[in-house]
Amino acid sequence: MTIQNTMNLLKYHFSYKYHVAGVSRLPVLAFYSIYEVFMSIDRYKGKTLSPLKSHTTSDTKSGGIGDIEVLDENEEFFEGVEIKHNIPISSDLVRDAYQKFSVTPVRRYYLLTTAEPNVDDAQAVGAFVNEIRRRHGCEVIVNGILPSLKYYLRLLSNPKLFLDCYSKNLQSDFQQNTDVKEIHLRYWNELLASLL
Repeated sequence: MTIQNTMNLLKYHFSYKYHVAGVSRLPVLAFYSIYEVFMSIDRYKGKTLSPLKSHTTSDTKSGGIGDIEVLDENEEFFEGVEIKHNIPISSDLVRDAYQKFSVTPVRRYYLLTTAEPNVDDAQAVGAFVNEIRRRHGCEVIVNGILPSLKYYLRLLSNPKLFLDCYSKNLQSDFQQNTDVKEIHLRYWNELLASLL
């Protein structure tokens, strides 16, 4: 299994026309899976990856700051990740994200999207990201989810570690929530089988 094969599988899985709700959960599960694999590296030693909430749970109601949250040793937010599906990151989305963590001493916050291009007005988004860094101290990173995952996969000894974790999380989410549907799981298994 190569990184490029893995990226192709994810791209197909995220972009397939399912005609059912829940596809926006897939990139969240993918990024959560890479975090699970990474929890043993130095940056995350002593940190805790919060369990995923239902995709329909509001961050405001749950007291969260994003789709994915990493807590530090004091159970305070260390990193947050907000993932959008087919929505370019705009300065309004950055502003909305900032409202979630503005009173929280989080160190890094990712705004990721499956949309291409990833950003609708790079200059405005960059200016607001810089303003947040100056005002709050948080480093906000805006990027596409696929380029981010590709970079992270390069750090693994084998992409299969990620694929196994993603497959497990898809199955688990299908069984425990209503976000992942049977067609999402079936298509993923077909994609995996096509490489064997």
